[in-house]
Amino acid sequence: MAAAFTLPRRAGEPPRVGSVVPQLQETQKSPAEVYEKVAAWTFSALAGVREEPTRISVPTTRALWLDERVDTVHDDAFMPPSGGREFAHLHADGSMHLHVDGAVAREVHDKGWGCAHPLDPRSCMVYAARDDGEIEVVKRVIVESYRYATGRSIP
Repeated sequence: MAAAFTLPRRAGEPPRVGSVVPQLQETQKSPAEVYEKVAAWTFSALAGVREEPTRISVPTTRALWLDERVDTVHDDAFMPPSGGREFAHLHADGSMHLHVDGAVAREVHDKGWGCAHPLDPRSCMVYAARDDGEIEVVKRVIVESYRYATGRSIP
């Protein structure tokens, strides 16, 4: 984790999140244009990452898959099942699940940007961005997930 990683407090009440797996956001979903901006950035800004079908979530979920030629630094950076390279995924509601360093996860939770997964304590749910300002915060968390998996940062 970057030493100075901090997030602003998320405005408003947290969204309602389903209590059963798959953990999905029920309220405060991303507007279509916001979702498209997040997806476009997510699948173009990270070197060695491609879009793949998820191996763990619902079929409408878009996985961030780390290319097999990219070295990794944390074996626990990837979602089940074992042997995969899915380190994050984007749900159709705009929320994401990703693996990050424990301190980053605490910052996400403490500042109201997400919550823990009910079955996988390594997986952090990040709430859907509601506007352009929130997109920038979500991008920062995605970068931390990428950094946790690869040891790389992005400009």
